[in-house]
Amino acid sequence: MVFSSPIFLFVFLPFVWIFHALLPERFRKAFLLSASLLFYMYGEGWFVVLMLATIVTAHLSIILISRYERHKTAVTAVGSILCFAVLFIFKYANFFTSQIAPLLACFSINVTPTKFHLPLGISFFTFQAVSCIVDFYRKGGEKKPRFIDTALYISFFPQLVAGPIVRYDNFIPQLKYRAVHYAAFLYGLKRFVYGFAKKVLISNNVAPIVDKLYAVEPSSMGSAEAWAAVFIFGLQLYFDFSGYSDMAIGLARMFGIRIPENFSYPYAATSMRDFWRRWHISLSTWFRDYLYIPLGGNRKGDIRTILNLWIVFAVCGLWHGAAWNFVLFGVLSAFLLTIERLYRKHFTFKNTFIARIYVFAVVFPAFFCSFRSNSVMQFFGIIRAMLVPLSSSPEFFQLFDAKSLFVIAAGAVSGFPVYQVVVKKFGTYKVFKYLEAVFLVILFAAALSSSSMIFSDPFIYFRF
Repeated sequence: MVFSSPIFLFVFLPFVWIFHALLPERFRKAFLLSASLLFYMYGEGWFVVLMLATIVTAHLSIILISRYERHKTAVTAVGSILCFAVLFIFKYANFFTSQIAPLLACFSINVTPTKFHLPLGISFFTFQAVSCIVDFYRKGGEKKPRFIDTALYISFFPQLVAGPIVRYDNFIPQLKYRAVHYAAFLYGLKRFVYGFAKKVLISNNVAPIVDKLYAVEPSSMGSAEAWAAVFIFGLQLYFDFSGYSDMAIGLARMFGIRIPENFSYPYAATSMRDFWRRWHISLSTWFRDYLYIPLGGNRKGDIRTILNLWIVFAVCGLWHGAAWNFVLFGVLSAFLLTIERLYRKHFTFKNTFIARIYVFAVVFPAFFCSFRSNSVMQFFGIIRAMLVPLSSSPEFFQLFDAKSLFVIAAGAVSGFPVYQVVVKKFGTYKVFKYLEAVFLVILFAAALSSSSMIFSDPFIYFRF
């Protein structure tokens, strides 16, 4: 069920919120859990059993950790491995078997590539399950953890399918002291509308242009097409995913839950390191706290730090998808981070303009082009077209009309913290609040009337 679909907006969400508000406090968690399972079943059917198995594994692990102090390290390891094993089978088995089959065929060994269905959100709820186990191992908690709390933490529908990834030790305390009130609802509604507009009005409207650009053979792609392919996809991906995150944060606040911010204006980044601090924050901090720091972080010298970076971003690349372009995505991130670390004096730009040129000319192509390319060869073909001056075809310029140019310009401006500056300067005035309310109504009406609503396009990160 897509957040921007009519059935979610006008059936599921109003029904769940109204009943949740009317129910006595002691029944609210059970109702939210039921609604979350129904939400997942609507899109994935009986694969909800797989998520329930992950929940049971996580909960059983924390029970055993609380009961058997001597064996808690082993229990943590086994529980985490079981969760990751399910993720590996359903997400990576198809890729690895398809790569190994031709090699084994040379030795007359026939292997049929697997064809597992990739359940929605499996990467996200697996990471939350592991967070649940590891956080309980590290910090402990209530001696008798309740199953309903663990189940709701992993399955909570606003962030179930595409994050943000929420920490166990941040989420569980909120279930005990959850306040559902008018101010929280209004804030949540505002965030939801902004996210909805990002997805429907910007991301969905540039998506057809992106698809046509990446359908062009790199050998016949002009320089303008190559640069446009990178930056317009950057807009599509950013407004799609940050839009989802805003909607998830808003929905959670409507039900009295705070979940973490996931973006901090990555277009304002001044380096690859700064970019990753601003992009998909919940994922990058998850890898930092659960992989990078346990590996030693930056505490054991430059060589070990660089090795840890490469391990983390190799895993990060594969997390995004079982394909070689995502391996390349992780490798390029690690490479640029390594260069920035080794030559940090040269990459600490005092001039913001020069930093912007570096980010737009180097960081964005490495990040967005590798992420979107259909193959590694396509990536290098697009990079070649970006670097070698080549004329673009007349069909390229026909992709853009007044509407698409306006959307691209609006997205480019909105990618910078303009809204924060406006709020800081005028946010205390009552008239600003009224104007913002009118603006939100207009945004929502425009998004509803958009032709994209008919198709209810899935969010890009639903694949991961």
